[in-house]
Amino acid sequence: MAYLRALGVLVALILVIVSTRGYVRRSLRLPDLLLVWLVSAVLLVVAADPSLVDPLLSPIGFPPGSRRRVIGVLVVGELGLLLLVLRSYAQVDDVLARLGDHADRVAARRFEEEYGEAPGDRIAVVIPALNEESNLPRVLSEIPRTIAGHEVEVIVVSDGSIDRTERTARALGALVVGRDLQRGQGAAVALGYRAALARGNRFVATVDADGQYDPSELPQLLEPLLRGEADVVHGSRMLGLYERPLFGRSQGVRVFAWLTSLFTGQRITDPASGFRAFTAAALSQLEFRETQFHAGEVTVAAAKRGLRVKEVPCTFRERFSGESKKPPLFRYGFGYARALLRTWMH
Repeated sequence: MAYLRALGVLVALILVIVSTRGYVRRSLRLPDLLLVWLVSAVLLVVAADPSLVDPLLSPIGFPPGSRRRVIGVLVVGELGLLLLVLRSYAQVDDVLARLGDHADRVAARRFEEEYGEAPGDRIAVVIPALNEESNLPRVLSEIPRTIAGHEVEVIVVSDGSIDRTERTARALGALVVGRDLQRGQGAAVALGYRAALARGNRFVATVDADGQYDPSELPQLLEPLLRGEADVVHGSRMLGLYERPLFGRSQGVRVFAWLTSLFTGQRITDPASGFRAFTAAALSQLEFRETQFHAGEVTVAAAKRGLRVKEVPCTFRERFSGESKKPPLFRYGFGYARALLRTWMH
């Protein structure tokens, strides 16, 4: 036991020395320094006189004797360690969010410097893309140049692509938002919305870069907006044609459709659709937080804002080429459910 107590003193002293040097070198903040000192002080107290912790351990089932005190100290220590790990996760998430926001600001600034503002009665089609150089030519070729007399401009958002996605999009006449940091499809779509609004577009639609949604159906997607019948329109695979759905995917869509309809008080048949359109006025009212599972966020956020949401039939095809960037089925379902609940509770 004496060796164990001596080890506790040694560890406490090492923690104090290392943390102090880190603070002096500015690699450790003051709150973190104080936290380490607190842990070190507790270690020193326990090592100096273990009986001092008996009033804390006895009520929770670890009275002195038969080494139960040692077990109790270990249990409490593990709980404290778990809290520290959770705190570190929160700090990492905060750093990643700040880094992502910085990457978005840089990309948006470059886009505005390159293209500027071009106000007019136009429609922007936002296409998030991650290494989709092989699919973009066909997708872009299917996008109408005008819809009901409105000029269409395409904005491709490269989500940290390392292939020729950006070069291919530029060569085919699309405007390109190049972000060097890969953040996820949701963050890419939100950045595209930001660029479309900065350009002064009146309507904004989204299409996937893999060809699963048919760009030639954009006129029927935008029709309710052009007629003034809706603020947000979703293309629904369940009302249209769902070609060869993956096992479990169509069932999952139905489950989340029921949940979304319950949360929003509106009948929604396909809340996970990536084929959407907004008026600029409606889009500017929505705030997007999800970096990946953004589809459910859009539906719930629009309903909470009191916007008029409508669905129209659409076709969902197989990818033109390559593999899906979406996570595995159960991971996708968990992430989507988390995003849906978080948006509803916010």
